[in-house]
Parts: sequence; C-alpha cells; structure tokens
Amino acid sequence: MLNAEIRELLKYLKNIVAEEKPDNDVLEKYGKDPDFIELDEIVRGIRSACKKHFEMIFDLFPDPTIITTMEDGKLLAYNRAFLKLIQTRGKGIIDESANIRDLYFELDKREQLIAELKRTGVSENMEIMVNDANNDMFVGLVSAQAINIEGEPHILSVIRDITEIKRLQEEIAQLSIKDKLTQVFNRPKLDEFLQCELERAERTAAPFAIILVDVDSLRSINDAYGNPVGDDLLVAIAAMLKENVRVTDIVGRWSGEEFLIILPDTDEKGAFTLAEKIRTIVEATDFKAVGKLTASFGVSAYRKDLLPATLISRAHGARNRAKEKGRNRVECQ
Repeated sequence: MLNAEIRELLKYLKNIVAEEKPDNDVLEKYGKDPDFIELDEIVRGIRSACKKHFEMIFDLFPDPTIITTMEDGKLLAYNRAFLKLIQTRGKGIIDESANIRDLYFELDKREQLIAELKRTGVSENMEIMVNDANNDMFVGLVSAQAINIEGEPHILSVIRDITEIKRLQEEIAQLSIKDKLTQVFNRPKLDEFLQCELERAERTAAPFAIILVDVDSLRSINDAYGNPVGDDLLVAIAAMLKENVRVTDIVGRWSGEEFLIILPDTDEKGAFTLAEKIRTIVEATDFKAVGKLTASFGVSAYRKDLLPATLISRAHGARNRAKEKGRNRVECQ
C-alpha cells in the first residue's frame, strides 16, 4: 500500500502530465529536495516532448483542424490545412484574437455541437454552414472532440469543406428527376406525380387534369435546320410552359416533342382554358431561327381512372384528334 507521501507526489506529477494546475503546497514542501527537482524536471521534459510531438502531428494533419476554447470560442491553434482552407476562401491572416463564432453562419448548430460535446465528449460529421471573412458561405463537415488544456475545456475540431460534394450530390439528384435538355421533370418523375395525383383524387375526390403538348412539325424542323435548332426550340417551349402555369402545376417532358402538364385541383374546363392560352402564346411567338411555330394540345380530366395510362391514353387521343383537324388546336377527351 502506498503511503500518503508517495500518493501526494504521484497526484502532483499526474497533474503536470495532464496539464492541470499542480498543488502549490506540494511544490513548497518538496521544492528543495534534489530527488524531487530531478523527477519534476524529467516529468516536465516528457510532457514538453509529448507536446512538441502532438504539435508536429497537429500541424501536418491533412484535414483542416483547429483548437478553440469551449465557452467563448477563442481560437487557440490551427494547422496548415486550416490556414490553406481559409486562404482559399479569401482570408489571408488569422491570429489568436479571432473568435470561431465569427466563422459559423449557423450559430445554433455550434450551440448544438457544444451541447453534444458536454454530454458525450465527441461530435461527428455535423454539417454547418460556415461564413468566411468575405461573407461567402461554404458547407463545413465538422467533427469535434472535447479536450482539456491546463485544466480548461477546449474543442479540437476538424472542418472539411464539402461544398463541392454537396453541389455534385444536388446535381446528381436533379439529373434523376429532370430532363437533361429542357430542365423540366423527366418521364419517370411525371409517372410518379401522376400516380400521386390519382391516389389523392381517389381519396379526396379533388379534380385534376392533364395537358399533353405536342410541338407541330418538329421532325421537319430538325431535318431542315438540324437537331441543335430543334433542341433550342424544345428548351424555349419548356420555359414558356413553366412561365404560364401555377406554382402547384407540374411541367415535364413526356417524349421527344411532347410535354405533359399536370394540373392539381383543376377540372376539364380549367385545363382547356390554360391550354388555349398557351396555344395562342406559342402561335404568336417569333422563334427567330424558324420563325412561327404551333403546337397541338390534348386535354384529359380525371374520371375515376384507376391507372395513369388510362388518363394518358385519353390525352393522346385528344392530341391525335387535334392533329387530324389541322394542328394548332386544343381537343378534350
């Protein structure tokens, strides 16, 4: 069993290694003892060597890393990767007077991070919008660890700039639902919307209708002017459709020269009125490369249809009748 004197010395040395405040009474009691002085110097030397080793690893760590005080967010240290990140974002000089609160755009997220650190000691992969010195925002993926420095709580944080990753994720998500050329919804997404509206109509008895828009003579335009001109026309038509529908309406590309408009809470009369409005706009527009252009429209309203295909089939039938009657018409079925 260790006696009280040895336990007292071990506690003192432990505090030095842990960078906590040592007991001054012990220092006064043994401060002139040669063996104590030698042991104290050895322990402090070991701590100093460990600190230098940590600082070297900290500085060479490949991810942007900082150490801040827990409560007031004062910046205590940062590594080369963090400096490079900040310089890339437009800030060239940072010093210890900087407050990490100035970096966080979402301060509530920082408070959430601190609360988690106090509860568990660690926080992993929290997305925080970071506001740099130029007031430009980027998405930071923050992982943090609560650490103790000289008896005070601090935070060791790794901040990765994932702005480009998030942008690519959003781009991939958009590609999965949008037509690449016209940037309106693609057919798979239209199928999904149709099914949802049919189910809603079955459940609530709310009306809804669709408009099938077919650009007249697009194949002849492609043959005469080339596919790039035809593509430009489709982009222009898509933009025109989006500009002339409600926020709640859905516009998508159904096939090569066909667009589909889904109109929630709209009966056949309302869909016909909108289709006629769009028809006159298309007819009156000068499309520059090809001049005037027309489109044929097929309108179909929900009538206890059990499948989206039934509704689409009726819209196609109406569109075909518009074509047969000379094009540039709106027909219902």
